[in-house]
Amino acid sequence: MVLSQLAAPTVLAVILSLTALRVPSNPRPDDAPDLSSLSDEDLKAATVHLERTRCYGTCPAYTLTIYGDLHVEYEGKSNVKETGTRGTKEGVVDVATIRGLIAEFARVRYWSMAEDYSAGKCTRLCTDMSTAVTELRVKGQTHRVKHYYGCGGAPKDLFALESAIDKAAKAEQWTGDVSKQGPFGTTCFSQ
Repeated sequence: MVLSQLAAPTVLAVILSLTALRVPSNPRPDDAPDLSSLSDEDLKAATVHLERTRCYGTCPAYTLTIYGDLHVEYEGKSNVKETGTRGTKEGVVDVATIRGLIAEFARVRYWSMAEDYSAGKCTRLCTDMSTAVTELRVKGQTHRVKHYYGCGGAPKDLFALESAIDKAAKAEQWTGDVSKQGPFGTTCFSQ
């Protein structure tokens, strides 16, 4: 009994020590880069990534990356106009578009968003929906947000940001009009 009473404080001390030494994988909001004052050099090194995944249905699935050097890469996977071997495309954007997109990340307070809006953190859950994954790399720091569309409770600004990335990249030229596509047979329930 004495040994177990001594072990508990020791185990707790070890856990607290390891927690204190843990390095966060993403910056805290107060450590996040100031997106309103990026230099031209910082902007050129910035990267914005969006991935949309498949669902049970006709959800458009593709990835696109917008680079600060003004080029865009797109890869279509399914339920889009350009897929497969024809699915890898390149495009260009202008500096104003990149700056506007970075301003949108700042406006929605992207660095403060949780890394994951999915099953365990939803106010409502719907099955068989797609996921959007956004990522911003700037000034040597990266933040990535996974957004399962069946998860009620994700910030509305996250939807707006995902759309802004599509618009900035002019994704519709490769995806086609996907506004009427989506999941089949979803079931929703409160958690």
